[in-house]
Amino acid sequence: MELYYINETLYIELLNDLDLEEYQDFKKRVFRILDDYGIERIVVKNHRKIFHNRHFLNQMKQDYLRKYSGDFFIK
Repeated sequence: MELYYINETLYIELLNDLDLEEYQDFKKRVFRILDDYGIERIVVKNHRKIFHNRHFLNQMKQDYLRKYSGDFFIK
């Protein structure tokens, strides 16, 4: 996973397959960054097209929309 911040947007390059434990760590790390820096636009670039990653990312998007008021994109 690579994280970088450009033009008020946090970009996340997801290069590996997620399992439940990795997803929870990933989500905790990203949400901590959002809390610390007040970032309101997230773009996740999923380079793995397996079902689990899409499932986890859609769950993370729902959690994000419940907690924050910003944009969350999955590409």
